[in-house]
Amino acid sequence: MGPGEYVDQQWEQEWRDIARKVARTVITTAKNRRLRAEDLLARIGGREDDNQFLRIGAEIYRLYQQQVETIGGLDFDDLVWMAVEMLQQYPDLCSRYRRRWPFVLEDEAQDSVPLQEELIALLAGPGGNWVRVGDPNQAIMSTFTAADPRYLRDFLERADVAVAEMTISGRCAPKIMDLANFLVEWVAVEHPLTEVRQRAFRPQQMQPTDCGDPQQNPSDADSIIWFREYNNRHDEFDSIARRAKGFAEGNPSLTVAVLVPTNRIGYDMAERLRQAGADFDEVLQSPRSARRVGEALCTLLDFLVDPLGRNQLERAYRALVGFWSGPSGPGNEEAVAMLLRSCYRPEALLYPEAGQRMEAALPPVDHIEPQDLEAIDLLCGYLRRWLRAVALPVDQLLMTVAQDLLVEEVDMARAQQLAVYVRIRADQNTDWQLPELVRELSEAVQGRAGALTEAEDALGPQPGRIFLTTMHKAKGMEWDLVYVMGVDGDWFPHDLDARFLGEYEFLGGDPCEDAKAELLNLIGEIGSSRLSATDRSHAEVIAERLRLLYVAVTRARRYLVLSWSRQIPRATRMQPAPMAEVFRQLQLYCEQQSR
Repeated sequence: MGPGEYVDQQWEQEWRDIARKVARTVITTAKNRRLRAEDLLARIGGREDDNQFLRIGAEIYRLYQQQVETIGGLDFDDLVWMAVEMLQQYPDLCSRYRRRWPFVLEDEAQDSVPLQEELIALLAGPGGNWVRVGDPNQAIMSTFTAADPRYLRDFLERADVAVAEMTISGRCAPKIMDLANFLVEWVAVEHPLTEVRQRAFRPQQMQPTDCGDPQQNPSDADSIIWFREYNNRHDEFDSIARRAKGFAEGNPSLTVAVLVPTNRIGYDMAERLRQAGADFDEVLQSPRSARRVGEALCTLLDFLVDPLGRNQLERAYRALVGFWSGPSGPGNEEAVAMLLRSCYRPEALLYPEAGQRMEAALPPVDHIEPQDLEAIDLLCGYLRRWLRAVALPVDQLLMTVAQDLLVEEVDMARAQQLAVYVRIRADQNTDWQLPELVRELSEAVQGRAGALTEAEDALGPQPGRIFLTTMHKAKGMEWDLVYVMGVDGDWFPHDLDARFLGEYEFLGGDPCEDAKAELLNLIGEIGSSRLSATDRSHAEVIAERLRLLYVAVTRARRYLVLSWSRQIPRATRMQPAPMAEVFRQLQLYCEQQSR
């Protein structure tokens, strides 16, 4: 690097995340079309008008597949791909399996991917019994997997398919069901984008159960729908936390949920619920308890990577404070942090020379409280012990730190999860050293690698407790009262000129969806379109988020609250957010129905 140049670690991490997401999207999309990396790169060729993110994803695909094949491995898409090719190459084997399994039932068919469809179609055969159960209107995985509801919709249109619609549901009160039905009808008939009208929903209407049905819908007399508008997101958090807590305490036999658009919003909502003293279950990508353990372990291992780095002592101390096990406590946190931050010779503090007192390495101050010195001494003892253990395999090193740090069994179990994960990654990448492994561990802790599969994911609605989760994770569950927050025009855009929250604005859109749309266009799967790849991907986002709202609305049995905020946090300040057109339409419909 030249003079004055420097690496912005935050930007570097941002670009790593973008590249990783783009590569994952391109790889799974290509493999589901049985398109190898070399073939994809050949199709891209040297065109100047190609999508650069598709090219990046294709190049990483080539390198990724080389590494997988070098270690003799197969990923999940490879397994399905090979199974499809095996059944095609050996018809006698395929016939044997058809005789063995004469009836094939596929659940959640709206989330099917091309390879899966090919595999099951081969197993079922031309005249086989292939029963596909699914609701295209609840397809909410297409913008981050290879799934697409059009595969099930196309299947339902086939002449050789007998369609049996199951429209009766006993979950919701009729007025909530009517609201969901209106959403489907409004989008299919009146949405301004042709692509959204055609692709968002299948025109179908839910019906309540008959009088003699054992699962009766809650009555409209005991059902209410509210629409709430707040000045800012903080007011929305506070109001929902207060009201949800009051409902749970006042109705101990009923269930209540708060559904959020993103995990990030969920983390903030969880903090407000904790501040309100509410009893709640947090089912997000990585619950706070797991993140807290993982972040502390990451910080301490990062210290071992660079023990002399700036502010490393302070960061290690602050990580240890939350799990302090010393007899007299961690001392005055800010005072100790200031002393460690001002220590310019960490080696002298950790390993004082013979005859030297530890205080000699600390900045000269008038007075240091004895409990603060005791805390620093305990910290240094731990750090010296862990530095001696650096030569251990990474999983043993992590567990050495965890055994000194953690006392709760559940926290040790989470540490063990991370240790197993990072050891597997070390075995897969034999040239990685501790810095690379700590970075990989950080990815897992942030929920990007799926290493922290929590028992909380198995939780269900509990009467008298608030259930906090994302709209995506709420699918398949139901509650008496549901708060659906964040229904603003940023998260639920209405047209192609809208801001698409959650994407990379400085890149002009979502690079993953852009690369996917360009790949499908390249292989002729999309066909002619009036929209660019970016606009097609934005239309897909609009359609899927409308389906996501449909799923959220239909989680409510009796009471439903839809809310949005006129100002939401972006970066370090509040900025205006538009009302979602879908919010306005749903509110108008309810007002008309109540007249």
